[in-house]
Amino acid sequence: MNAFAPDVLILGAIQGLTYGALALGLVLLFRAQRFVNFAQANLGAISSVLLAKLTLDEGWPYWPSLAVALASGTALAVILERTIIRRLARSSRLVLMVASIFLAQLLLIPRIVKSWNAKPGDIVNKGYPVPFHAHVEIGSLVLNAPDLITIAVVPLLALGLAAFLRLTAYGQAIRAAADNLEAARLAGISVQRMSLLVWSIVGLLSAVTAVLNAPRSSVLVLGGSGASILVRALAAGLIARMTSLPIAFAAGVGIGVIESITFAMSPQGGTVELVVFLIVMGALLLRAGELSRATRDPNAAISFGDEPPALPAVIARNPRVRALRYGSVTVSAAVAIVLPLLPMAGFNTNAKAFLLTGVVTVCLVGISLCILTGWGGQVSLGQYALVGIGAFAAVRLANLAHLPPALVLPLAGILGAVAAVLVGLPAVRIQGLFLAVASLAFGVLANGFLFQQQRIVGDVGGVFLERPSYLTSDRSVYWLGLALVFLACVITANFRRSAPGRMLIAVKDNDRAARSHGVSATLTRLSAFAFSGFMCACAGVVFAYSYQRFNSTNFLPDTSFAMVTMTIIGGQGSIVGAILGPLFVYGIPVVFYGAEPNSLVPLITGAGGGLIMLMFFPRGLAGLAFDVRDVIIRRLVPDAREDRIRTGPSIRDLIRVALGRDTDGPLAATSPEAPASPSAEPVAEHLGRNPRQLASVGAEGDLA
Repeated sequence: MNAFAPDVLILGAIQGLTYGALALGLVLLFRAQRFVNFAQANLGAISSVLLAKLTLDEGWPYWPSLAVALASGTALAVILERTIIRRLARSSRLVLMVASIFLAQLLLIPRIVKSWNAKPGDIVNKGYPVPFHAHVEIGSLVLNAPDLITIAVVPLLALGLAAFLRLTAYGQAIRAAADNLEAARLAGISVQRMSLLVWSIVGLLSAVTAVLNAPRSSVLVLGGSGASILVRALAAGLIARMTSLPIAFAAGVGIGVIESITFAMSPQGGTVELVVFLIVMGALLLRAGELSRATRDPNAAISFGDEPPALPAVIARNPRVRALRYGSVTVSAAVAIVLPLLPMAGFNTNAKAFLLTGVVTVCLVGISLCILTGWGGQVSLGQYALVGIGAFAAVRLANLAHLPPALVLPLAGILGAVAAVLVGLPAVRIQGLFLAVASLAFGVLANGFLFQQQRIVGDVGGVFLERPSYLTSDRSVYWLGLALVFLACVITANFRRSAPGRMLIAVKDNDRAARSHGVSATLTRLSAFAFSGFMCACAGVVFAYSYQRFNSTNFLPDTSFAMVTMTIIGGQGSIVGAILGPLFVYGIPVVFYGAEPNSLVPLITGAGGGLIMLMFFPRGLAGLAFDVRDVIIRRLVPDAREDRIRTGPSIRDLIRVALGRDTDGPLAATSPEAPASPSAEPVAEHLGRNPRQLASVGAEGDLA
């Protein structure tokens, strides 16, 4: 087949129009608020679902159904801006980006809940609703109605957006607020109103794109092909420096054409994903300086859920406090060990032991993110791809080399460390927001290319790992994973107290000051990538021995989003949080519902819980746990002065802020409406914010 034939180019351009439309929303929101919106593709999911439901199941005419569907997508974006984005407006751009990751997962719900979707039989028999049926033949190529509608609507949508921004008063106000926030305020422009308008446009763009793409694709969400679509739109935006709408739109079309040509030349093995990954990395490296300046805080690390303060030495050495510490650890370990033996709730069954093994597997991933994100300040959306590398490496090492698990674990871990370092190399130039883009592109590459190579994974259709005689039961595999979790906690705690651990924290907090003291920021960051990659690969080995039979579909890119979610919920600055997060996100569904990690229940507990923690309890579950610890210690050590144990705001205070009832109290500075003041600095420190940044948020220059 001629790769440059007209039908190949036309099909690529049609698919590229989808990427271009999504890129318009990404660039517009980035220009306005300076963060990457990972929920862009998912905002329109409810519109595509609602259109099919109303038309096929309820019998509505197409045009009223379309109007309701597009209005719902726009209204959803407005609601999210008012309830979530505005509350986090004064947070760092990375916090807003993480919030969009949570939203991307929650917006999967319309696709998952069966009662919200049209009946599968109607979709199969009638097809996704379109306003008319027609086809046009161009040589051997036949364009049907969805293709024709896309060709007609998307360019008009792009031209209409350009005209609105250039010719209307509201459009000019949006551009003015995006370019210079303070000058726009002096000119009387309402920043909050412009933010609301931008989100309305973004929601409408996503809704239109989802409706247009639905007849030609089964999903437009972050699952399966959804992450791939988002990566392509991000690549188009990066080529445009996340500033130029026309260039972003043209780049999206160009990427679609390149993808079509590549597929025509090499339809097997996921070569398209490799090409897209190279485009993303090339754009990131070429535009690194401009993109870093565009974020306005290029060296900003994650600024919430910092590591809880250590107890003063005089209190920590108290016999009662030491007994409390070692006793809690001993009891927790004992419960975890005997859990698969308990008859209550069916924990003594193989099925429950299998699910519990999944929990300890993600605990290992949580510990890896504690190092990389909590202490290193680097957001990675490719961690589960490293788990996949460890799993497939375990199969090759055990089946071909006939190695025991004692050797499979370190060797697979080394491979994971090497892969993580290769992904982390761009971190030398790419900081903050765009490292997440690079790691997401790696996750898509691993699933769509690496795990499709027979020379790497063996049988791409599915591999099988035979367990040794002493790991024949799911319970024994669970205990293996549990032992690795205990060992990882000990190693990680010692790493934190070591010189490399202290250097990692120093580089995250202020890399310039660290460099002035002779610390290599590059080597320190890469060591964090290597350490976390090693742990993720070990988690992959446990996964392989647990599942035994698996393939690339077990390592979809969107699973890495859930890994970040559980880290934020637990409190990404401590090892305790790295354990509590997975237990909350995956442990609760396993205990009460017997749910698989990819079901609806952990989606709600994970993404929903993550948003709640992000907005109201930024120190995570670990922060609350340490508050309880300090209350107990005050009772155990009555002579300990109140200021000897520094704790965060009480749960009562946090709830009052969440309900909007605390406008003059010590937490007033955490409210988006309240100005920062010097008296708020201690609370800002407890919440993981930099007091200096908090005092200057009014001059940030970002749209609220």
